[in-house]
Amino acid sequence: MKKDPKKKALPTGSRDVSVKANTSQPEHMPSFPSRPRSCVWSQGRLNLRKLCDKDHRCAECPLDKSLSESATKNRDARRQGKIPLVPDGRIAFTRERLQLLPKGERPCLLYANGLIDYKICCKNYECLFCEFDRYFSEQHQVHAIVRPLDVLNVKGFRMPQGYYFHMGHAWVRIEEKSDVSIGLDDFTLCLLSPLDHIEVPLIGNTVHQDKPLITVGRGRHSATVLSPVSGVVSTINLSVKENPVIAGEDPYARGWILKVHADNLRQDLKNLLIGSESVKQLEQEIQRLLREIEMTTGRSLSFGTDVHDDVVRHLPDIGWERLVRLFFAV
Repeated sequence: MKKDPKKKALPTGSRDVSVKANTSQPEHMPSFPSRPRSCVWSQGRLNLRKLCDKDHRCAECPLDKSLSESATKNRDARRQGKIPLVPDGRIAFTRERLQLLPKGERPCLLYANGLIDYKICCKNYECLFCEFDRYFSEQHQVHAIVRPLDVLNVKGFRMPQGYYFHMGHAWVRIEEKSDVSIGLDDFTLCLLSPLDHIEVPLIGNTVHQDKPLITVGRGRHSATVLSPVSGVVSTINLSVKENPVIAGEDPYARGWILKVHADNLRQDLKNLLIGSESVKQLEQEIQRLLREIEMTTGRSLSFGTDVHDDVVRHLPDIGWERLVRLFFAV
């Protein structure tokens, strides 16, 4: 794999956590040929002839946003037994369209992303359970200059690509087998930080998706965040438990809070958001917060410029209790 001689800067508001690994490639290591990176939507048989100009950072692409909105409407209509209207009725998410193809004609998404030569998908696009996808990712991380967290800036809030998000503002990062790391998203930590205590179930305890999992606090105030998956607690990040400030400083890397061995990860992931869906949800939450601020204080603000963190302190008229009631009601 060729290295990009130009190091790209992270968006404003994100932290560069890049690490430089050994870039020498041993002779026995297979090379991964690439081809011109076409837009992933063209793989959905939309007759879209467009090369990607965003380095596959789809959440920053206006075309992706427009097509995703149409695809979401069409998917919801089909689930309700309705026939989507033309001409946009044929627009669907890439995986949905590819799954309509005969099994022997379904291209691997690594090919769709321009990373390898043509390969057939053998896992019905459930990449999490694909040995080749895992192998490719491991080799890419070892033999290239990698950025473990490719972080987007969504109106002043950090959001890493490749993470799953729960509607209750917890994130999930897939680890080995059915283990996942869980933490709090940047939106939560912007609203409530600096935290002075974080409480989680003990190792060995069973947790359930959409049920209380993490309790965070500041002084006499507390809030509860729901669990994004079901399973058994396997590890607790003692560094964060002893110093909750770490979670606010680096929420998606050092700031993970606990790990869970998921009982039915494949089913749980269906109820979580990823990619453009998680970006859209975050944008809606930001707009809801800004409306509440304007109604309560009469001030029209924007995040990333007027307010960076610690909303409770900067906007005392809003208050902890109201924020918890609006965004973390259990």
